[in-house]
Amino acid sequence: MGRLGIAIAQPPLIQILTNTKAPYNISAPTAQLALSALSPPAIASMRNKIGVLKSQRERLLLALASPTLSRLGVGKTIGGNDANFMLVPILERRSGNGDDSEERKPDSARAQRMYKTLAEQEGVVVRYRGGEPGCSGCLRITVGTEEENTVVIKKLEDLLRVI
Repeated sequence: MGRLGIAIAQPPLIQILTNTKAPYNISAPTAQLALSALSPPAIASMRNKIGVLKSQRERLLLALASPTLSRLGVGKTIGGNDANFMLVPILERRSGNGDDSEERKPDSARAQRMYKTLAEQEGVVVRYRGGEPGCSGCLRITVGTEEENTVVIKKLEDLLRVI
């Protein structure tokens, strides 16, 4: 099966792109699949899935900002959070003196341990992004189904208590 994409640009650029492509660069099966994907039932299904994604994203964001996870070391999510994933800084562990006002920094080593443990022992796949510019200590968490989000929240909480 082939891939299909679109380009939206000024007419002079579209002309250049048109001049460089093969005359029949879309196969019949790909064209049929594209037409099928644009049918009213397919569009309705896509809109439904977007609604579920948005509601689950909001639920996940609220859970990650909960007092419990904040206390355990989940920082404020980075970015606008308009995608199907979010970047979440994992902060240093509390010093143990009980001071809630203590300023904690993102902890890339802790985030990497969380990432490895989640993937290797818990079967929960998140992505470590602590090495990317502006993402110190970050995990990339994809918005999942209600069940998947419940599992990732629970596993994060459990691991943050011990790592």
